[in-house]
Amino acid sequence: MKKSLTSFVVIGLSGLLLTTGCSVLRVSVDPGITLEQCDFEVTKARYPDVLDELGPPARLSATPGGFAFIYEAMKINEKQLGLSGPGEILQFLKMSFAGTELERHSYLLHFNADGLLVSAGLLEATEDLGSAGSVQAIISVQQIVDTSAFEDDALDASHWGSNLLDPLPVMLNNAQNLNTGAAGLEQSGTTTKIGQHTLETR
Repeated sequence: MKKSLTSFVVIGLSGLLLTTGCSVLRVSVDPGITLEQCDFEVTKARYPDVLDELGPPARLSATPGGFAFIYEAMKINEKQLGLSGPGEILQFLKMSFAGTELERHSYLLHFNADGLLVSAGLLEATEDLGSAGSVQAIISVQQIVDTSAFEDDALDASHWGSNLLDPLPVMLNNAQNLNTGAAGLEQSGTTTKIGQHTLETR
């Protein structure tokens, strides 16, 4: 009985493997910045030079005695494996399983009150954003892993004017909030479950 059950499972899995498909989805965020452009000389470059070369930063912030820019170029790669089965309904649906990876290049520049570059740092990293699964129509390919935190963070500055409408716990943390442009910077995708944002009881 055990042998026949094992054979049945193998045959069933073989049938599934005959109806598999793979997809790769790529999303680029601020792809125009190259590493060759991230070579400004400390104590010589000034912020107008940086803006002329790189354009506006993803985020900026006041700092004690100056201000800071951060530029980020990110590539999100999602690899999907899809399985579909026979039948009038199943043939139009697929079970998709995805794993997502992030390639990040961050360039941080710190200027003094006179606009002179006093320090700069470049970070290159590859991060695992996790995996997920879904059921989709077989004719569509959609992103499964939610990466909106990385794609939307660059819009933080557009929300500065609405900060006064935030809930009271968030307002009380404004002095430490890294999204207001007055308390420092953080990289895209930083969770609100760690650091200064934990004071906001979201």
